[in-house]
Amino acid sequence: MTVYKTYFAILILSALTSAALVPFAQSLAARIGAVDLPNERKIHQAPMPRLGGVAVIAGFFLPWLIFYLLDNRVSLEFKNYETMLLGLSSCTMLMMGLGIYDDVKGADASKKFVIQIIVALTLYFLGFEIVQVTNPFGSPIQLGLLSAPVTVLWIVGIVNAVNLLDGLDGLVSGVTFLVAASIGVINMMADQVIVALMAFGLAGACLGFLPHNFHPAKIFLGDSGSLTIGLLLSSIGILSSYKAVTATFVATPLSLLLVFGLPIYDTTSVMIKRLWRGQPIFLADKSHVHHSLLNRGWRQTKTTLFLYIVTFCLVGFPVIVTLTQSPVFALTISGGIMLFTVFVMYLRKKKRANQKLERS
Repeated sequence: MTVYKTYFAILILSALTSAALVPFAQSLAARIGAVDLPNERKIHQAPMPRLGGVAVIAGFFLPWLIFYLLDNRVSLEFKNYETMLLGLSSCTMLMMGLGIYDDVKGADASKKFVIQIIVALTLYFLGFEIVQVTNPFGSPIQLGLLSAPVTVLWIVGIVNAVNLLDGLDGLVSGVTFLVAASIGVINMMADQVIVALMAFGLAGACLGFLPHNFHPAKIFLGDSGSLTIGLLLSSIGILSSYKAVTATFVATPLSLLLVFGLPIYDTTSVMIKRLWRGQPIFLADKSHVHHSLLNRGWRQTKTTLFLYIVTFCLVGFPVIVTLTQSPVFALTISGGIMLFTVFVMYLRKKKRANQKLERS
């Protein structure tokens, strides 16, 4: 019970820290010129400060200081992983520095990729490594020499997937809260203390930032936020996958694809469309999943909430499997929520159509 209380305390403390630092991030953005100006590709209509990532990342890291004051199992586990976590914090600061530079002056894709690869390799040598892939038909597949490239591909891929998903008010912060919270619950049940601790910290930091970022947003995450959130999510996912191999469903490749389903799908579909059209894969455009929904006439709030529900269903499946050990039950619950959401949306659309006919 003490461990659970500590997780809850970290979630709340991270949320409060992140929320309290939003005014500082807004002031800093105005002072250094990190402001997102409207253009034909952007949805917002007014200049917007874009250093929200500073508040979120501070909300994630600052509560760690409390573990130097506590003397319980969680604080002991934290101290056992202190070197690895300090390494993660250094890599995160480097990624956030890249994001801040991009928010202020802009950085081309090649420079961003080089730094992302350097950060990913550093994390690999710090112990954030994918050493095997679960095989549902037999023993796990050991990656051997492929471990480093697979790890780098995973980290860089998730970093850019989260970055590309950041196109609507509150979308990345809300989706990250759901993804991180689900990983936290799964690893809490599996008694994987350090992974659960990190996951709940990130979930809390995004939760505290969300009221300031939800439509109509007062501040954007910016690349300082989306790049670093992607880095933390990918790192937590790696730890979750190899520390919980025998205990949780999140250890399988399928479950990780589900948990990270929305950003992975969005990035993959966008890149396929661009390749099909013969365009550079990192060309900025309006082909993301949220743009498709907006083009159908959906409002920002409706689009964001719908994508929250999609994410909730995706992350809910491995959580329910972990709790019940029943994939069929989990699929029934997740699928039922999704179908109910679609049915409610259909009824609302039909009602609005009838109202239009009555007015005409």
